[in-house]
Amino acid sequence: MKTKAIRKPKTLAEAVQGVSNRAFRRFGFSQREIISRWPEIVGAALADCSLPERLTFPQDDKRGGTLYIRIQGSMAPELQHFEPMVIERINAYYGYPAVERLSYRHGPVPTRTRKTRRPDPVLSDSQQKDLAEQLKGVTNPELYQALYRLGAEVVAEKKPDKPKDRLRFTRRGMGRRKPM
Repeated sequence: MKTKAIRKPKTLAEAVQGVSNRAFRRFGFSQREIISRWPEIVGAALADCSLPERLTFPQDDKRGGTLYIRIQGSMAPELQHFEPMVIERINAYYGYPAVERLSYRHGPVPTRTRKTRRPDPVLSDSQQKDLAEQLKGVTNPELYQALYRLGAEVVAEKKPDKPKDRLRFTRRGMGRRKPM
């Protein structure tokens, strides 16, 4: 009696990866990571003004290809100066001499959002003590640090209450403001 092979369901990431790999191969990218990791390969300054479009190879060969790059405005001469370095970095990323030359096309490049780190909130001594008191039952140090950072953000956003101005009426109907 034969046993049936049990297939596990694929995760969404695995399913999307297969579809996206086929789509990227259509444009000559054997690995889609060159687009997603473009800032790491060429650096943030060049990645802000350029974007790889497609990679073509000579017939029946996966070496010595041409990478077509869309570039913004006056940055084309700048990128031409860095062309040997960019080719070297791309080939180091692939692990073999995949790119031999770059070809440029002027056009708009979508702006990249950079992750900026906000400064840690400044808490008073009493706020720190209150927060530590609320978290004293947490034994896991990683969880404690995460909850402490979250609590610090919440506590730091609270503004101290200002005394409200109160309108005090007199006999003649003229109001006079006095702090509470």
